[in-house]
Amino acid sequence: MLVVNKVSKFYRKKSVVKAISFSMNQGDRIAVLGPNGAGKTTLLEMLATVLKPDGGVIQYNNLTNEQEIRKKVGYVPQDLALFTNITVREQLKFWAQMSPKAVSQAKITELVMLVGLTEKLNEKTEHLSGGMKRKLNIILSLLHDPDLIILDEPTVGIDIQSKLEIIEFMKKICDSGKLLFFSSHDLQEIEQLCNKIVYLEEGRIVFSGTLTEARAAAKQIGSTSFATMMKYLLE
Repeated sequence: MLVVNKVSKFYRKKSVVKAISFSMNQGDRIAVLGPNGAGKTTLLEMLATVLKPDGGVIQYNNLTNEQEIRKKVGYVPQDLALFTNITVREQLKFWAQMSPKAVSQAKITELVMLVGLTEKLNEKTEHLSGGMKRKLNIILSLLHDPDLIILDEPTVGIDIQSKLEIIEFMKKICDSGKLLFFSSHDLQEIEQLCNKIVYLEEGRIVFSGTLTEARAAAKQIGSTSFATMMKYLLE
């Protein structure tokens, strides 16, 4: 279970995440939504222990120590985190060695097959298509079999086919009970992958709950952007 209790973050004295609180259970798949500048990436970075909150507490399965939580997290930032001048095989070997726990060859083979990279193992990363690079970026974060997966717009800038393949791949990964946080501007991705929503505006939570609950809330909450998104997502 993940518990976020009154978590805040400031940049140059400006509050970008404002004492937000929510809780999610293992197996939940949460879309983190909101307008640009709402605090989505900052929240995800704090959940991934990349950023330290300036206030409040993040607790995961009774752990509050950032180093211990980090071992449980698989994090994919918006920007690709790849060495471009080495092969896919070398990339996998390097990141497996950097993993907080031992990674078996069987696990690497399983992930490579799931995303269709088997025939690309000896190809340099810089020669991969945008979709293949995104897939590789994702599986590198999953080598240590994390229980908490955080994806910040993982399909941005790639073709529709690759997007669909990544969504299907993540469904299979999450079927084993992973807790997923997923940020996207693609309503189709959100509808297909997620069962809950955390909606942010100006660093505050406007809504947190299931898609069904969001439908009812959109009619009551005086938030134009939230109501508009829910109209297209849930009708």
